[in-house]
Amino acid sequence: MSPQQKEWEGTTGGGPFGQLFLFWLLNKMKVSCIYPVLFLVVPFYFLFHYQGYRHIYIYFRRQHKQSKWKSFCSTYKNHYIFGKVVLDKFALLAGNHQQFNIYIEGKEHIDRMIAQEKGFILASAHVGNFELLGHSLQQNHKKINGIIFGGEAAKYQSQRIKALHKANIELIPVSDNLSHLFIIKEALDKGEIVSMPCDRLYGSTKHYLADFLGSKTAFPIGIFRIAAQLEVPVLTVFIMKEKGLNYRGYIYLLQALDNENSSVKKAEHLIKQYIDLLEKILKRYPEQWFNYYNFWKI
Repeated sequence: MSPQQKEWEGTTGGGPFGQLFLFWLLNKMKVSCIYPVLFLVVPFYFLFHYQGYRHIYIYFRRQHKQSKWKSFCSTYKNHYIFGKVVLDKFALLAGNHQQFNIYIEGKEHIDRMIAQEKGFILASAHVGNFELLGHSLQQNHKKINGIIFGGEAAKYQSQRIKALHKANIELIPVSDNLSHLFIIKEALDKGEIVSMPCDRLYGSTKHYLADFLGSKTAFPIGIFRIAAQLEVPVLTVFIMKEKGLNYRGYIYLLQALDNENSSVKKAEHLIKQYIDLLEKILKRYPEQWFNYYNFWKI
């Protein structure tokens, strides 16, 4: 297990019974009706999940150069928005997705890729609410293969699989024997879509060191090497929470390094663009950074 996983498991809390109740409740009512409860929940997490609070507080102090008081307020806002996003995900999985409004900038990129026979990669990150994209596309032309990391409760995972299947999305769990890499290659060869968050290492030895928000850190480069070797396009996608039940999506086409034979250099060219775009989105939405561990520890 990587140090990142030890510090932050990245699983959805609440237990199976609490999650089952949320699915039932959010199928009956607007998710925004439950948002006020988060004002009581956030202080609880500050007290009993101190490490997560501490790392986000440091993120605002160091990466965004905020004062102590502003960093505390931003940390509270970060936890509050994260709680909203988690509730929104439950509402999506409960089948109550019509209540959300999403405006996507750069949607022409993904529409064009879907119309072509070639497969492509969607590179996301742990910011905003990426899962909303699959529900908003509602297309049957290309299957979306979402790469996921285990640890979720069985009820949440089964509900997730059932809901995403309706949106033509299949989940591929990462395995220790790396068999998921063959599934990724097969999916791309068949002209399908592969999507995954590209900001966490998860113990991967293939990484790229970069200056990110003022400090050096490591990003996993494996999926970008696959893209370079198979010569498939890469789209970077961020779906960010705005006021109420509104979201704004940003889709960017990463430029390939065509006049280069080295797949390593091609991959580095892609990941540099991804990191630059992630940095820009976090300067615009600093409170929607949802990595609750020491991300800058190399």
